[in-house]
Amino acid sequence: MLAFHEVIDSFSRISPERIVVRDDSRALSYEKLALHGTNLANYFNIKGVSKGDRVGLLAYNCVEFAELMYATSKLGVILMPINFRLALDEILEIFKDSTPKFFLYHSVFKYVFTESVKKNYFKNENCICIDNKKHMSKKYLYTISKNKRNKKPISNINIDSNWSLMYTSGTTGKPKGVVRSHKGYYLLSSITAIELKITKLDKALLVMPLCHANSFNFFCAYIFAGASVCLYSRKSFEAKYFFKLITKYTCSFTSLVPTHFIILLDYIKKNNKKNMIKQAFNFMISSAPVRKDTKKDILKYFKSANLFELYGSSESGWVTMLHPEDQFKHLGTVGKECVGSKAIKLLDDKYNEVPDGNIGELFACTPYNFSHYWKNNTKTKEAFYKDYVSVGDLALRNKNGYIQLVERKKNMIISGGENIYPSEVENVIGGHQLVKDVAIIGCKDLKWGEIVCAFVVLQDNKVLDEKTLINWTKRKIASYKCPKKVFFIKDIEMPRNATGKILHKILKEKVNFKKETI
Repeated sequence: MLAFHEVIDSFSRISPERIVVRDDSRALSYEKLALHGTNLANYFNIKGVSKGDRVGLLAYNCVEFAELMYATSKLGVILMPINFRLALDEILEIFKDSTPKFFLYHSVFKYVFTESVKKNYFKNENCICIDNKKHMSKKYLYTISKNKRNKKPISNINIDSNWSLMYTSGTTGKPKGVVRSHKGYYLLSSITAIELKITKLDKALLVMPLCHANSFNFFCAYIFAGASVCLYSRKSFEAKYFFKLITKYTCSFTSLVPTHFIILLDYIKKNNKKNMIKQAFNFMISSAPVRKDTKKDILKYFKSANLFELYGSSESGWVTMLHPEDQFKHLGTVGKECVGSKAIKLLDDKYNEVPDGNIGELFACTPYNFSHYWKNNTKTKEAFYKDYVSVGDLALRNKNGYIQLVERKKNMIISGGENIYPSEVENVIGGHQLVKDVAIIGCKDLKWGEIVCAFVVLQDNKVLDEKTLINWTKRKIASYKCPKKVFFIKDIEMPRNATGKILHKILKEKVNFKKETI
């Protein structure tokens, strides 16, 4: 098994001039990536960064990620990509928890650098701004290309050494630091290559932030397989630019969340576009549950593309995969266990397995399960059952052995003693022709314990009132599952994390605040 830098070194010997990664402004060959990564590792060495230390990166998608991945891998240092959508206090809390030795950042996040130094999380000389507006900063450029004050750093890592520390998105609680080893990434990359049949001719367009496990995992998988990666490096997702990149670089794969697909479909319909992707192409839906109507539209408007769907987590990596040939036959499921994983366990509160067709908490045992939460033994013990891991998702296994996600355990609504799963209600309301997006939450109620509330985004220039929508919903599902209150909001008002997951906890806070101020 090889660590990331060893994979790059291997391809550097075989195909030194071949481009391995590019973004809007830079492209790196294997040879250049190895050289820059070595120089950066050497610089860290001089600055006293050593095996097991953490190095933080706060940046949008960029080629510099690859250089830092190489450098940290070579030194045995733990790479810590930080979610750029977090608030300042949340980032500082992560620094406090992880105590990184070095910090790299984009200039737009200079305020984080300033506060971090002020609070003594870093020394000024242990921080580098990697850009100057649209160009590389002179300091970073010097570091990766002209730093020859020391011999090449000796790589003293073993395959079981920890390589990444990624803080979870925290959609239902405080983010936790997920630790994974070089071995974990090697195995995850191998399984991904098998499931997707990745070849050296493939080119992946990675849209989601590399500070998120989804893009980071696919980045490793495509590079480990000898394929190349194009990084979508703009701050916001634009459909026109997305299609431009696919055409320009003849990309063959991308992984998107449902929100991205909604934006693409909206663009296609409004502009009456057809055949936007002409070459052989694989779409992956991941990181958030997708509504059935959205998936049907994807299959309708991208007829020449293959559609995959996966379920996974930062902790367990890929857990299940639904392949193109099963999309219509098993609509509403996320497939079966990925190659190399043990059978999923669906357990009740007493850790007894539930029968097929019944809902239980999903526990996964993958070859690349995370090892632990950083400095959090309590949460680590809660996540594990023997060698199985749970992140609190509820699911069922149907009669054909396919896994159907039901809900996050913490999102489930209990109203008058009845269990209500927000995703079921979201699927129904999302099917209304005037509804563009919807989120369902439970609100505290003196009589029922909780009632169903809906946050709804309408299609552009459309009008719909609360009573009409509620009555329409009552014709589709049981009355107790229907929303008692509907809040109509704008698209930009729907709170999401970096991967597009809706932040239900923020919506709950909004409703509770409104109640308290009435």
